[in-house]
Amino acid sequence: MTVIKTLLFVGAGCVLCACEPVAPVVSAYNGDSVSIQQDTTWVPGARNEQTDEEAARICAKGSNKRAEYASSRQLPGYVMEHLYLCL
Repeated sequence: MTVIKTLLFVGAGCVLCACEPVAPVVSAYNGDSVSIQQDTTWVPGARNEQTDEEAARICAKGSNKRAEYASSRQLPGYVMEHLYLCL
């Protein structure tokens, strides 16, 4: 009986972990711009403060520039890519 409870507990934990949104990922950076990819499975289409904060963090490294949103594009699947200029 305890084995069944343990398996149910572990299974429920795995399901709950799978529901957490994925953090934004830097896909390209060249000093003048940064591209951030965002999983849109849980956050539909629009950029959010997580992507803005990640772009600001990357642009501030080294050259101490600020990030300014430029554009977005839909990639295959549930991935949105946001372009920020480092000014």
